[in-house]
Amino acid sequence: MAAPSFNHLQTSNTMQQTSTELLGLIVAAKSEAVMRNTDVYLHTVGLTSTKTLTDNWCLIATTDATITECDHNNILYKVDGRQLTGLNIKRHESYAKIRIDKMNGHPDFGGSAAPIDWITFEKENGKALTMQMSWIGRLYECGVDGEWYGAEVCN
Repeated sequence: MAAPSFNHLQTSNTMQQTSTELLGLIVAAKSEAVMRNTDVYLHTVGLTSTKTLTDNWCLIATTDATITECDHNNILYKVDGRQLTGLNIKRHESYAKIRIDKMNGHPDFGGSAAPIDWITFEKENGKALTMQMSWIGRLYECGVDGEWYGAEVCN
């Protein structure tokens, strides 16, 4: 049996690290909103709804409703694209910002109960993972059009 290539291991590690960072961000944002009794906002800075190969992006949890840059002053938690290099990545077309409710820690999807594909990313062409978020704030990873990196295929 042949040993897996170093490139494959590096790709797998980057994909798993990205998933872990995103899961940690949403868990922390939900906890902070309830503990502080103030709304927390998840901002996607430098991402669009079109998949783009870039390291110049970040996801930020903050109590500020509006931010425009990754070097914002009031950051609770941040996932920095410069630490997760070489990803083709995009956000949901309608959610550049998501408000996390201070009372229950649930994300505000404008009354919709359907889960959203919040962030979708890939390092190998055609092997994308998406982070789906439900209206109660459950975040889980799934493989787009296949079972990639240990994640089940998306429904």
